[in-house]
Amino acid sequence: MADNSGNFWGGFLFGAAVGGVVGALVAIKLSEPEDGLIDQPSDLDRLIDKPQTSNEFARRNLEKKIAQLNAAIDSVSQELASAEGKNGSKQISVESLRDMTVDDK
Repeated sequence: MADNSGNFWGGFLFGAAVGGVVGALVAIKLSEPEDGLIDQPSDLDRLIDKPQTSNEFARRNLEKKIAQLNAAIDSVSQELASAEGKNGSKQISVESLRDMTVDDK
């Protein structure tokens, strides 16, 4: 086993040297900016440039969803009111159901 100790340390030093060179080359390559990436705006830049557009889009979608929910509440409350009216039970008004939901604004 004493014969192989020199080979081990020689291989270890050779591997460390090769790994250091490869690591240095990779670090240099990663630190250099690519020409194509500099000219193109990133997605983050596009979002920063147009915050009002995305906020406006989200607001409009939210308003559409609120309108759909209100329509669904109206139809269900009318069905419940007609079903309870036939049974002689107390009728629930549409306004009372809307008051139970989250405020629109």
